[in-house]
Amino acid sequence: MRTPLRILCTALASLLLVAGCSATRTGEPTTDKPPATGETTTGRTDEPTRGPTPSEGPKRPKDIDIASLDPCALMNKVPVRKYGLDGRKPVGGTSSLFPGNKDCFSGGIDNNLGLTFVAVADKDAGDFVETANARVTEYDAEGYPLYVLQNQNARLTCFGVLDVHDGQFIWIAYGMGSPNQRPITPKTKLCQTVPMIAASTVSALG
Repeated sequence: MRTPLRILCTALASLLLVAGCSATRTGEPTTDKPPATGETTTGRTDEPTRGPTPSEGPKRPKDIDIASLDPCALMNKVPVRKYGLDGRKPVGGTSSLFPGNKDCFSGGIDNNLGLTFVAVADKDAGDFVETANARVTEYDAEGYPLYVLQNQNARLTCFGVLDVHDGQFIWIAYGMGSPNQRPITPKTKLCQTVPMIAASTVSALG
């Protein structure tokens, strides 16, 4: 049975799946925010900084095949209490956002927060990000490309795409449970935390 927060995160995340909307990448680091790297911006007249060409592929310490990954087993290895969650047994299932792929949710009732992982084994991270209807900032998560996605309509949640393998990525959705509950976590803070969660995720993947 899905909690209201899981349903909310899925609904908000679906706003990022509008095909044909190019992502705008930006570089606006704030205090306590890990420095962004390899950023490009669309719709500009100056020449953008370009990442690897398709023939080169993304740079990773090693490829991590997540085709058989249990995202709840992964969630259990991540220090979720550090990110305001209560550490109770996470809830897994099949993702409605990425059909055919497994997801896992962990909640934090006291802090009005929730975290969802999806082990997406049938989509390329770069291709997905290029068609996401969101502002995109690129980070380095323990050597792996991480794209933090912000959609203006998803004011309660921030999203991450962690590129771990060609044609595979880990989807991270970190956000508030309800705008009518307390405490309130600003979206800026949520998006500052996603790279930290991604780094913990890489460490947990081993």
